[in-house]
Amino acid sequence: MLSLFAGEVQPLPSAEARSRSREILVSALNKGSIPAWETHQTELPAMTQEDLTVVEESFRKLTSWTFLPELLEEKATEFLFHAPDLIQIIQTSGQRKVSSVPLCDEDWQLWLEIISLAFHQNWNLRHPFASFYGKLFGASYRMSLVHGSTSPEGRSKLVLRRLAETPFQLSDFGGAGLLAELVQQKKNILIAGATASGKTSLLASLTSSFKPTEHVVVLEDTFEIFSHHPYLTRFLAGSTPETELKAYLSYSLRLSPDRILLGEMRSHEVIPFMLAMNTGHRGLMGTIHAASAADAINRVALLFSLYAGEGGLNFDRVIELVCRNLEYVVFMEQRRVTEVIRILGSDRGVPFYETIIAGGPGICPDDPP
Repeated sequence: MLSLFAGEVQPLPSAEARSRSREILVSALNKGSIPAWETHQTELPAMTQEDLTVVEESFRKLTSWTFLPELLEEKATEFLFHAPDLIQIIQTSGQRKVSSVPLCDEDWQLWLEIISLAFHQNWNLRHPFASFYGKLFGASYRMSLVHGSTSPEGRSKLVLRRLAETPFQLSDFGGAGLLAELVQQKKNILIAGATASGKTSLLASLTSSFKPTEHVVVLEDTFEIFSHHPYLTRFLAGSTPETELKAYLSYSLRLSPDRILLGEMRSHEVIPFMLAMNTGHRGLMGTIHAASAADAINRVALLFSLYAGEGGLNFDRVIELVCRNLEYVVFMEQRRVTEVIRILGSDRGVPFYETIIAGGPGICPDDPP
């Protein structure tokens, strides 16, 4: 009988209605799920149609990222999300511009947490960094999340690096004839350069010069080396000792590989990589961060010395090991081959090499005068 006298449910005030919607969304996220709007709507309290429209728009921005397609249409290699009004876009030309996204400071962290959940990443205070492969609106990206707990500002960040699913033509980088010849001769090659210089893109493109019958093993931290080679075994690094690149390199030597590609040389994996060369394996290729082709030789030797342990060789012997087994270094700048050296050997820790290609950015033998 009391229900006969009950009045209609009154809509919540705007601020309270929107706050309640956010609480319901956060509750669902804490349970590990990103709800659809239709499900979320059924749990909302009574509110005006105007508030419902605003709540739906906010919900879709956070969970469907409706503002991203227009931003990602930019012809760019990287997008650095520092803050809602500080989105750095590195264009394919190398120029940089700044953009923004329609998120308030309060929603910024929530949006990034939803991204980590959507791509099944364990990203939080205890695991403040996550780097992973994913697709956004039909394009492939390497995504990196940095938790706000790592900085005094307390603001989390996201970096998107666009990946080419179809390898570029070797001619896009310059020096195509020389590089293709070195690959066909199964030379051991190291590709060096700064971040975003095109190292991984070139490595992927070099696979087009492999014989179609070869078994190729690719080892990476994050899925970046796209290749349509028919006989390709891929290893992606994990967070346990058994799934580190170092362990994968040891596994790969038992798989009768014709070639081994190492996505990036940065720590322990340098030891089995160099030792594989030393035991007669041919056609090994990898990338490394370095300031020049010659600097790359010293970088490899330094990494080897750092991770070899107390029983390692002295630095002069490590340089000798590197120079005896690594045959060519290709240096990249602004996605162009600017330097190629052929390593001849070493004497008392000093590398000797012959410069095959030398010049400024984009100056290569294949380029028109």
